[in-house]
Amino acid sequence: MAEQQPPTEKDALKLLIVEDDADLAQSLSMYMKLEGYAVTVVGTAGKCYVETDRMQFDLTILDLSLPDQDGLVLARYLRSNTRTLVLMLSARSTIDDRKMGYEAGAHLYIAKPVDLAELATSIATLISATSESLQAESRSDGEQEGGWSLLRLENELVSPSGERTHLTTKEWELLKLLSESCNAAVPRKKLMTELEYPNTEYGHRALESILYRLRRKAAETGGLPLKTYHAGGYGFMAPLTVR
Repeated sequence: MAEQQPPTEKDALKLLIVEDDADLAQSLSMYMKLEGYAVTVVGTAGKCYVETDRMQFDLTILDLSLPDQDGLVLARYLRSNTRTLVLMLSARSTIDDRKMGYEAGAHLYIAKPVDLAELATSIATLISATSESLQAESRSDGEQEGGWSLLRLENELVSPSGERTHLTTKEWELLKLLSESCNAAVPRKKLMTELEYPNTEYGHRALESILYRLRRKAAETGGLPLKTYHAGGYGFMAPLTVR
């Protein structure tokens, strides 16, 4: 059962600790609670899925060596399906380990053992930098009348009116590909190749599924300027900036 700390004056900042070492998890929880965060602790990937489905966390401290699933797999899920920042805390400390961590979606990768004060500072800095980035993007969105934006860090699409739509990794990648050819068709074959889908019925259905989900999500904010070309391609019929 997940250990949930009582709300604090920083209750808006919710931390999830995914760590199977009970002693370390307790130390992290106690220290971060003293820092003013609302902390939830789980020891498996399975429990992490349950907790992230139950609530939105501002930041997740993620161990990679979990008993039921590799943390890299879990990190990819978190980046594709949630808005949490991901801080990997792992005994895997080689350059290749760090590279794989960042490729899987880590916003920050820290090797064990770690000084708790240093960790708390890193967390505060990461959250602050993200908040400032969001504010700057919001101001820029307002200044660019009529434009659409893709936000890298948050995996979000921002409409000209400022409405935000959270995207999965594949949805984001598809829109990025379309952004490179504004008002022009991008061939279906190129999209499938770039999205790493096979040229099979399964691959074609997977691509159609992404497009369907995008249109359904955007319907709540007035729709997307997506165009289907009879020659077998797709286009985004408005300026789309990647940030």
